[in-house]
Amino acid sequence: MWDDHTQRTDKGFEWYYFNLTYRRKMIRTLWMTPLVLVLYFLLRFIGLDLMYTLIFVGVGLLSHILQLAYNYHMWNKYERNIS
Repeated sequence: MWDDHTQRTDKGFEWYYFNLTYRRKMIRTLWMTPLVLVLYFLLRFIGLDLMYTLIFVGVGLLSHILQLAYNYHMWNKYERNIS
């Protein structure tokens, strides 16, 4: 990846997730949190069994939480310690 964090976007709109700073990645991940609820209702709407729905939503929620924790950790490690 990049060792130079100055190439990453911290202000304005950036289409590509990987061009964002860790702080902005964390913010974008927080904005995506309601999609877990949308995923649940979408899976129930298409008629998936409740057990499978809960498994899919649980895996999605777990990965979402891990991504949020990783971005927070990296933000603390690299960007908050610079200033």
